[in-house]
Amino acid sequence: MATGDHDQQVRAAETRLLYDNAHTGTIVTVVIASLLAYAHWDSVPRAVVLAWLLYMLGVAAARSLLVRLYRQASPGEEVGRWNQLFVAGAALAALGWGAGAFILNPARQPANEILLVFAVGGVMLGGASLLAARPEAFLAFLLPAGLLTALRLAIEGDRTHVMMAFLAGLFTVATVVTTWRFHVVIASSLRLGFANRELIASLRAAKDEADALNRQLELRVRDRTARLTEADQRKDEFLATLAHELRNPLAPIRFALEALKANAPPPMATRARDIMERQVGQLVRLVDDLLDVSRITANKIQLHREPLDITRLMTMAAESIAPLATAAGHTLHVEPPARALIVSGDSARLVQVFTNVLQNAVKFTPGAGDIWFTAEAHADLAVVRIRDTGIGIAPDALPRVFEMFHQAEPILERTVGGLGIGLTLARRLVEMQDGQIEIRSAGTGQGTEVEIRFPIVSVEAAPAAPAERPRPANGRPLRVLVVEDNLDAATMLELAIAGLGHQTCRAHDGGTALTAAAQFAPDVIFLDIGLPGINGYTVARRLREMPEMAHVHIAALTGWGQDEDRRRARDAGCDHHLTKPLSPAALEDLLVTFAVPRGA
Repeated sequence: MATGDHDQQVRAAETRLLYDNAHTGTIVTVVIASLLAYAHWDSVPRAVVLAWLLYMLGVAAARSLLVRLYRQASPGEEVGRWNQLFVAGAALAALGWGAGAFILNPARQPANEILLVFAVGGVMLGGASLLAARPEAFLAFLLPAGLLTALRLAIEGDRTHVMMAFLAGLFTVATVVTTWRFHVVIASSLRLGFANRELIASLRAAKDEADALNRQLELRVRDRTARLTEADQRKDEFLATLAHELRNPLAPIRFALEALKANAPPPMATRARDIMERQVGQLVRLVDDLLDVSRITANKIQLHREPLDITRLMTMAAESIAPLATAAGHTLHVEPPARALIVSGDSARLVQVFTNVLQNAVKFTPGAGDIWFTAEAHADLAVVRIRDTGIGIAPDALPRVFEMFHQAEPILERTVGGLGIGLTLARRLVEMQDGQIEIRSAGTGQGTEVEIRFPIVSVEAAPAAPAERPRPANGRPLRVLVVEDNLDAATMLELAIAGLGHQTCRAHDGGTALTAAAQFAPDVIFLDIGLPGINGYTVARRLREMPEMAHVHIAALTGWGQDEDRRRARDAGCDHHLTKPLSPAALEDLLVTFAVPRGA
């Protein structure tokens, strides 16, 4: 608080002290004035004594009334006016005592004279203690009373009275000085008290604020701890689910391999190969979903947006999911829009969104269920809905279905597989393409409906359906160098290439790869990046430094699939960047392309 505010508080407190002590002063005035009137009743004309007494009693009564008004008014904002009124009352009382020094002083009666001086001196000392709170109050009382008494004594003119007048004046000055010091002590004490009160208030406010901050911090820590605990639990569940989902395909793959090793009959061998193909595809989808989530989280995914027909996207997604729906005994109802709805997006990613949602519908719908895949125009939006007759979603789980790794069922009670990232991936891909996705369910056992909305663009922007790219005819046999440090992977890739009629050679590290390339003179090199000794990027650079390798097709075949990895491969001199695992169909198409001479 500012010094001026403290001074105002001190003045208000000093004035309050004056009024609190005024009652005592009034009583003393009445008693002493009555005693003096009685003592001088026979020595001074009674009319004079009575007039003086009535004056003193009147002043006392007026001051008592002023005290009562002050207490009734609660004068917090009128300190100056109430202080002035009190000083006026003190001055009137002082004038009464000074007048008494003249009126109640009969000639040649030393006893009465001494009594009067003694009484006035006593009143001055009492007034000094009662009025010390404010300088104007005790000055207005002490100076008139003391100086008028000294003047009355000095008027007598003799040496004794002059000496008494001098002593009365000295007494008055001493009383004023002492009272002033007393006032300084009072003011300092009050100022210190207000400062301490302000300090205590500040400390209490700081303590209350600190307590509030501590409570907020405690709540935030508790909330964050709960969230971290939940996230840790979801992480553990995800890791357990991931292990489960990875083991599920590996088990049938292992048994299928055992069947092939045991020279199973042709029908069984065919079935074993089909099982292996489906399960490997499931593993690839799991890894691709995880990679997509990682790319989106790191903001590294690239979208190739173009005008797209919703009907064509629905057809592609339905064709992809139809075998799964049929195998589960479901009926898939596809209802494309009545007219062409053109949206702007990445074709592969939008098909991926629809496929992810359809896969959930297939997985979470009991046997012989129905799945509706529909689209329609609503205002300027293309609205795609996927509805099923499945197990539905409980109301408490509905707000969290889009959270990463969230699963509505406890991990050991799940009847279907999945990592809990399909809807998360779908929502992020939709929002990246200016769309919205919403999921609704009436509750457990009531089915689920997913609604996906995209802005409709101009119909004229619709592209012509892409013509089927003619597959080039098989060209000349190629000489293919496989550089891979994983022996099994290198062997299987070499067998697949040789099965397509091409000549192969293997190398398992960077140094051997450079030597083999110089000796084998390959047309194509499949180059792993993570190699012992010399990594794949360095191998590619050194190969490009050899004049005889200028015509060679170098394809980086690696598990590193980020955009930065593709850039580094291109900068190192690779013509292609392929992410493991490479499908047999993609391998065949690539080799057919390589078999066509450059520039043909």
